[in-house]
Amino acid sequence: MGLRTRLDWLWPAAPERVEAKASIAPGGAGWLQMLLGYGSSKAGQDITIQTAMECTAWLCGARVISEGLAQVPCRLTQHLKDGSRRLAKEHPLYEILYRKPNFWQTSFEFREQIALHLIFTNNAYVVVTRNDKGEVLELLPFEPGTVSVTHNSDMTISYRVSLADGRSIAVPMSDMWHIRGPSWNGWLGLNAVHLARNALGLSIAAEEFGSELFANGARPSGLLVNESSEDLSVDQVTQLREQFESLHTGRGQRMRTAVLSGVKWEPISATADEAQFIELRKFQITEVARSLRLNPIMLMHQDGTTAYASVEQMFLAHDTHSMGPWYERIEQSAECNLLTPAERRDGYEIELVSTGLVRGTSKERAETNQILAQNGVISINEWRDEDDYGRLSGAQYDRPRRAANLYGPDPTEEPS
Repeated sequence: MGLRTRLDWLWPAAPERVEAKASIAPGGAGWLQMLLGYGSSKAGQDITIQTAMECTAWLCGARVISEGLAQVPCRLTQHLKDGSRRLAKEHPLYEILYRKPNFWQTSFEFREQIALHLIFTNNAYVVVTRNDKGEVLELLPFEPGTVSVTHNSDMTISYRVSLADGRSIAVPMSDMWHIRGPSWNGWLGLNAVHLARNALGLSIAAEEFGSELFANGARPSGLLVNESSEDLSVDQVTQLREQFESLHTGRGQRMRTAVLSGVKWEPISATADEAQFIELRKFQITEVARSLRLNPIMLMHQDGTTAYASVEQMFLAHDTHSMGPWYERIEQSAECNLLTPAERRDGYEIELVSTGLVRGTSKERAETNQILAQNGVISINEWRDEDDYGRLSGAQYDRPRRAANLYGPDPTEEPS
């Protein structure tokens, strides 16, 4: 890295970094369950991170949130004294947040990983390496199961990280970026999987029941009932079944007229209990969505009555009520842990730019930009930048200009 870091204990003196030989598997036995109190649900299922991932509804919701946090640009900006704002591309932290936080991950991969940690455990741990000047060099994420947290009597927080080579090292509070989800005590996030274990347990139990029913069930589609007074022999039953199946099962045999002598065909229909089982599976998707604070439509589930107009409003509500709190939580945590007090006073801010997620149709964007342009809110080049048309050369295209027919001549321009 060129400069000596304040976290030399992370890597040995050798020039090459330690190669990770193993990592704690999500939901693996031991430390993580002991620390976070995983256990059985009321449905009898053991709920861990691994079993939660195997619940497709929870996995879909986790991907919706984590990919939503990862796909938006993460930018470092600065508010200037004249009220304007600019991208602080010259700042060392800009490239780290926007593209490459460490030597093996992209910004998307990094934010997706810490978002998954937050969704499952409401805790994400990132070790911050700095040079002698205090500038951030790398952001190194660690699995929640490898980090222990201690709240000291003097209100400070101590961290200990277990490395892949077997070492256990203490990390000072100033070098640990700890992102917390909803918390009861203020220093450790409430474990989300543990809180939702009953909803997850019932979902997994219903799925396992359905799988076992199809794997081991012996339910036929109908019965051949003997209506004669004499019992059929075993050979007669076998011959009757084989004769019926040869005439009415298989490709090209469907919908043929059945002629039955001495027996009656009775089809078997679905029972009320089976219909309720299907309803249970659907309801558990809603329960999991409720645990993640997501609209069920984001888990690929809807009742068939949703119109396109209402779907658009649902996506807007998703960005406002589901993703908005996550954006604000991560932005504030990043500013407090990655920027110095002097940088915050100088107007530096970290922002997850989510405006691209709520863009309307081409017609709606054009109408909106036209209103903004004629009222002098945006310039022609800002309009073109939004739709990737390429900038025009000339100062007149970089300055917002109000429509003369609405506001009169621009006093800053000389009359032609």
